[in-house]
Amino acid sequence: MSGTPSLVNLLRIWIGLIGFVAVGSTIQCFLSPSYATDLIFTVDQNNVTALTSRLFGVWTFLAGVLRVMCAVDLHNKSLYHLTLFTFVLVLVYFVSEVFIYKTARLESAGILAPLVISSSSILLMLAGYWYVENEDPRAKFGDENESLVFKRMKNK
Repeated sequence: MSGTPSLVNLLRIWIGLIGFVAVGSTIQCFLSPSYATDLIFTVDQNNVTALTSRLFGVWTFLAGVLRVMCAVDLHNKSLYHLTLFTFVLVLVYFVSEVFIYKTARLESAGILAPLVISSSSILLMLAGYWYVENEDPRAKFGDENESLVFKRMKNK
């Protein structure tokens, strides 16, 4: 990673850390069925069941794995866009739960943390977008058709 801009390194560490935190949150959702009601949906707990907590856990796990993968392969633009979308989705989801559905309180740590983290991550990823070089993973392997033609010509 020497020679890479420090913003890219910071972005890689940040996204990876947030990905691992999401995986940890997933474990909580499965171990404690009341996790979602105790920490996130503190206003209207009647709409939240153990199934909701597990579904939230699976969704969080998917986002966490995607973020860790992005941290490992930061130059993959498709993965970068999908990871950025996970943060936008989190922001929209929690804002809607607070202001539209009114199932959560803005003052709750279970709401404030995702809002701050997703907002910060969106800003970092948008800023980093111009610093992360676009690298086609297929470029490392060359053109397979060209290598086949070269082998055939060599055998003649």
